[in-house]
Amino acid sequence: MKRLISILIALILAGAAGAAELRVGLLRLNDDPRFDDEFAYARIALRPLGDVRTAVRLGISDMQVLTQARGITPVLTEASVDQDGLIEAAKQMISDGVTHLIVDLPAANVDALANALSDSQATILNTTAPDDWLRLKCHANLLHTAASDRMIADALVQHAVSHKWDSVLVLRGKTERDAIRADAFSQAAARFRIRIVADREFDLSTNPSMREQNNIALITGGRRDYDAVFIADEIGEFSRYVPYQTALPRPIIGATGLVALEWHWAFERYGAPQVNSRFETLAIDGRRMGWQDWSAWIATRAVLTAFAKTRSNELTDVNALLRSPKLRLDGSKGAQLSFRPWNGQLRMPILISTHNAVLNVAPFEGFLHQTNTLDALGFDESEFACD
Repeated sequence: MKRLISILIALILAGAAGAAELRVGLLRLNDDPRFDDEFAYARIALRPLGDVRTAVRLGISDMQVLTQARGITPVLTEASVDQDGLIEAAKQMISDGVTHLIVDLPAANVDALANALSDSQATILNTTAPDDWLRLKCHANLLHTAASDRMIADALVQHAVSHKWDSVLVLRGKTERDAIRADAFSQAAARFRIRIVADREFDLSTNPSMREQNNIALITGGRRDYDAVFIADEIGEFSRYVPYQTALPRPIIGATGLVALEWHWAFERYGAPQVNSRFETLAIDGRRMGWQDWSAWIATRAVLTAFAKTRSNELTDVNALLRSPKLRLDGSKGAQLSFRPWNGQLRMPILISTHNAVLNVAPFEGFLHQTNTLDALGFDESEFACD
């Protein structure tokens, strides 16, 4: 054992002596409307908050032994810019030597960036845009560590099937993201033969003339029975009032109540408590690790793992391993992760959670796949086609 430790130390020192810089980029948007910290009521945060920079730094720290043994020194290059400066900032980072660009951006900006950088060798890693339409673009230079809307929907539907919830009432808001979430759930429900008894739109106003849309008892009432209520509410203002006020006493899933997430601070298996603890120590504000943080953390680990485990120093070889089924990533969720070749989506388990507990992990037992069980979540290769 002592000899093994001595060899490892020697490798680290030898690597550090002639370490080559590996420039990883982190690109964000100033005043990102998705994470507006002023959009809260009575000090209740209604949207996911936090700077993913902490997660990227944690990923670099966690991979230090491997990168030093390989003779690599990761250097983080950051930029937070306005909309009109996004493309220019990305090109400047690549000009400065960045080979892999981790982005915390809305889907439309990720799409524009992938188009603008299509002639470069840089790889973009999308960490916070779940939109399936972005996966359908099939950008050769784009990978996704954020779970897609369909993966999240499939996880919730698998939970419903396992609990024999055969019929669901769908409530959706009026934003574009609400429609996308609701449609993804409806598609997943049809796949697993769950009946949508009604699909109703809610309204945030208190206008008496819109009582059918803003009154919880009315919008969840009617003659049809159902086993659960699914809510698509990206803002979260309406959904927080729905539990315990529905016309029928039924579980609430989707935007509140029972939710499906990439990560949760309460996860207690597979080394997750240690990851959460390290993140909270590193975070300046001591906040807990959220789904967007896990996504940025695993993106960083993916890039550094590909560099550390590729014997060649050629970027093409590194990117080939990054996209290969031979890549094995430990995301502290009990499964080896890799990217799907048909759409660049990271395969991953999804956590089924309440606000303070993780109840289960999808894919559930019994939901099998002919090649990889994780592909039971999201669009499978046989049903996927690029736009």
